[in-house]
Amino acid sequence: MDMNRVAQFFIGPELLWVCFYLLVLVIIKASGSPVKSMDGFWESTAWTVPLVLIPLTFLLYYAPWVVRDWMLLRIWIVGLIGGHYILTKCLQAYTEQGPGIGTAYIMGMGLLIFVLVAGSIWVKVKF
Repeated sequence: MDMNRVAQFFIGPELLWVCFYLLVLVIIKASGSPVKSMDGFWESTAWTVPLVLIPLTFLLYYAPWVVRDWMLLRIWIVGLIGGHYILTKCLQAYTEQGPGIGTAYIMGMGLLIFVLVAGSIWVKVKF
């Protein structure tokens, strides 16, 4: 495998999700969370992560520089693992930890799986 092929393999969903995670860390650090005024934002990540980040990941199918070999499996793995880490980090920044935040995590992961299934169907039909 030549070096260009290796570089193309690493430019994919994994790199995208690492960037998402680093962005969350920067927002947490910049806001000094947990801060009460940011609670609405952190709670909304339970639905914005699945409804925004997963479709952005599936848009990589349109990028010509991304290798499509095993792409769907890679999206599933990074979506589940990255989604878990991002949702956990976001919801830990919420000021009042309790059963509502646990429910938001479960709802977010359930929605994430649903969007992964919908995206997988779209990919199989389209590509």
